[in-house]
Amino acid sequence: MRLFGREAEGAVLDRLVAGRRERRSAALVLRGEAGVGKTSLLRRAQRADGRALWVSGVEAEADFPYAALHRLLVPMLGGRDRLPERQRVALEVACGLSDGAPADLYLVSLATLTLLAREPRLCIVDDAQWVDSESLRALAFVGRRLHAEGVVLLFGLRAEPGDADPLPGLPVRRIGGLEPEAAVALLGEVVDGAVNPALAARIVAVTGGNPLALTDLGRELTADHWDGTTPLPEPMPIGSRPESHYSQRIAAYPAATRTWLLLAAANAGGDGALVAAAASQLGADAAAAEADRFVTGSPPVNFRHPLVLSAVYGAASAAERRAAHRALAAAVTDPGEADRRAWHRAAAADGPDETVAADLERCAERAGARGGHTARAGFLGRAAELTPDPALRARRRVRAAGAAMAEGAPARALALLDAVDERTLPGAARGAALMTRAYAEVDAGVPEGLLHAPAKCLAAAEAFGDDRARAREAVLQAIEHVTTAEHLAGVAEARIAAVAAPLAGDDDLDGLLLAGYAAFTVGGYESGVPALRRAVTAITDPRRPEEQLLNRLVVGVNFCHLLWDDESRRTILDRAEQVARRTGALHRLDLVHFLGATTAAMLGRLDEADRHDTAGQRLRQAIGLTAAQEPVWQHPELLAWRGPAEARESIRPTLDVFAALHLGGLHGTTRLSLAVLDIAAGDYASARDTLRGLVELGRPRRYAWALPDLVEAALRAGDRKTAEQAYSDLSLAVVASGMPRVMGLLERCCALLSGAEDAERHYQQAIIQLSGTIAHGDLARAHLLYGEWLRRRRRRRDANYHLTLALEMFDEVRAGAFAERARQELRALGGTVLTPVQPEDETALTPQEAAVARLARNGGTNAEIAAHMFLSTNTVDYHLRKVYRKLGVSSRRQLRETLHD
Repeated sequence: MRLFGREAEGAVLDRLVAGRRERRSAALVLRGEAGVGKTSLLRRAQRADGRALWVSGVEAEADFPYAALHRLLVPMLGGRDRLPERQRVALEVACGLSDGAPADLYLVSLATLTLLAREPRLCIVDDAQWVDSESLRALAFVGRRLHAEGVVLLFGLRAEPGDADPLPGLPVRRIGGLEPEAAVALLGEVVDGAVNPALAARIVAVTGGNPLALTDLGRELTADHWDGTTPLPEPMPIGSRPESHYSQRIAAYPAATRTWLLLAAANAGGDGALVAAAASQLGADAAAAEADRFVTGSPPVNFRHPLVLSAVYGAASAAERRAAHRALAAAVTDPGEADRRAWHRAAAADGPDETVAADLERCAERAGARGGHTARAGFLGRAAELTPDPALRARRRVRAAGAAMAEGAPARALALLDAVDERTLPGAARGAALMTRAYAEVDAGVPEGLLHAPAKCLAAAEAFGDDRARAREAVLQAIEHVTTAEHLAGVAEARIAAVAAPLAGDDDLDGLLLAGYAAFTVGGYESGVPALRRAVTAITDPRRPEEQLLNRLVVGVNFCHLLWDDESRRTILDRAEQVARRTGALHRLDLVHFLGATTAAMLGRLDEADRHDTAGQRLRQAIGLTAAQEPVWQHPELLAWRGPAEARESIRPTLDVFAALHLGGLHGTTRLSLAVLDIAAGDYASARDTLRGLVELGRPRRYAWALPDLVEAALRAGDRKTAEQAYSDLSLAVVASGMPRVMGLLERCCALLSGAEDAERHYQQAIIQLSGTIAHGDLARAHLLYGEWLRRRRRRRDANYHLTLALEMFDEVRAGAFAERARQELRALGGTVLTPVQPEDETALTPQEAAVARLARNGGTNAEIAAHMFLSTNTVDYHLRKVYRKLGVSSRRQLRETLHD
């Protein structure tokens, strides 16, 4: 049938399909209520492209992981042998083509992207609201990474205004009712005979321009209705909600027909032969429904519209539904369809049934083996509902909550746990429930989730009792939570250390990490450093299993931070990045980039921080994190180095966000950033006050990093006592750590505190020590302070040298705040210092192009770059051609000669 009133939508789809032939990629979601014409628009796009792949979501398959993705990719799976091995294995496990470890969602997503990029297609996913979660998340990932492959992804999504977006980050086109003129034209097409304009206008108003409602009502009204001989029925037999109309129609059918329709609806998407077998068992007959064109094909069964299916199932009583599922379960005889049989048996159950619950539990394990965490949570949750024994029911709910967390659904996990009285659970189950709740409340953004998470993990450790491995895991999670919450946590670190100490040991990494934490928390720099060193040595061991490295990343990086051990921290982050990238652990990779950006910015390595920050933003976009979540991932420390004095006004609001979520680590880092900005601007009293609120003088711990800034700020503010106290604490850290950077910073602080006869020697020693480190910002600030000291002693030539060098170092990384301070000092020498203006440059590389260019310069092939950046090789080739054009080169060799960091 011709489409009426959809010229604009059709033109959009035509452009996308035409662009595909020119290797342009795109993704688009058609979103609207039922019957509004999404499927018709998608069929139009399919007709315009002879090689389109089509899959429709099926409600009965929504609990089967990767079911829709498998159906979509069937024509292309023959080419899977050319995929990178990890991607191939993950895709085969997900699609049930081989056994193996549970498939990682993002490796499956990358495999899908790679397959489609090698054989570009138009891919259409209709009724996306019924597609299983794993398939939908994988396809959404692909849609967010498309660029220049010639792949177009179109989705049809039934949704009402205000419904959640299951495809975050993809462009959306909202499909509404037809305009009156188009709606009347559609009525004219479906009605035999003339259309009364006044009557047509009334019908359009009643239906809201919904094409399905218009079509059905137009066909239902007789010629006498249209010519006014017979008045219209009141109320109108169909309105803007056609489902109720279909329910009335279904109710008029004979019982045998209603039973047949219910069997077909209960088995939607399944083997049509099952419907026939079950219908024979129940004496059901499809003839009346087929005559009315409600269904076609027997088998397979196709409902005229998904709303018919919903109406059939919704109109049936609970007893009728159970009988239908019971008959369908009895008709399943293929051992390979055990999951479907168990699903029908569960739907047929009218009360607790341990046999059915146990079957569902086995289904859950099979789903988990394929990486189907959503299905595993669903099967376990239903198994719990059918479990007669209260204790076993609670344990299954706890396991279902754990699966929901693995799925990334903390709200679902909390709902499952809320149905459990954790106090009545036996030890291990109680520990698991507490650990899961702690994770879920933090991930769900529960306002006080992070406040209570460490205490919940400590309670879990106690619940695990003699299970030493799980107790250690629980305490290490408490440490990770308290590292994130810091001063905003609801439990003192001394209490965590007291629980950690008895579990510590040198038998494995976890034991060493607990020993290090307990020793440093109790003994500080005086006695805790050796245990920290042993733990860092263990986690940086190249033989360390990759999973352990990723799981203990936060604790390991924090220990390096306490030790001022920049090289070990870099080793941990570099290896973690490689492992996370290779294994598809994208959430961990995002964390690596966040930690990398934070530490690089604190060291004044701002270009490196930029690269991590850009990579993290790109990754979060691919994963599908929303704009509302982005403020938590901002880097105020980078803005403080870069920004002018007014940057503090854009930084301060984040303090309220971090405080509300009890993100004490980010709250502290933000305050430190504000202090650095104040120091750069010369507002030393404000910087001192901020830093005094961060450090505990006389007891240097986590914020020992802030002590050099406190020495400078306090001394310049006229508070020598505070400066000397901070210097004393820093000296303690130097003696214990012995790392070159902290030794250089101590020399810098000593120079500030020394008299004229000793200061120069300490400045020079500071520069020598810091020159051998990666602390670009600390070295530049040493030159700045030395240059300022020299200028005040009228040693103009020497001052000019160090101030100019400081300015060059600040300008090199675009550290605007300190660069301006250096310029002011140089102007005070009497010279003219120009502020560089960054001209608009059409040859400037975008962050994505710059990342591709760096990897290509370093010898990466297009395939290696694609795997590194989670792109297709076509997109890499597209970006590389733009890089060559902008830089005026034509090869990787020329790129190596031209491109410099």
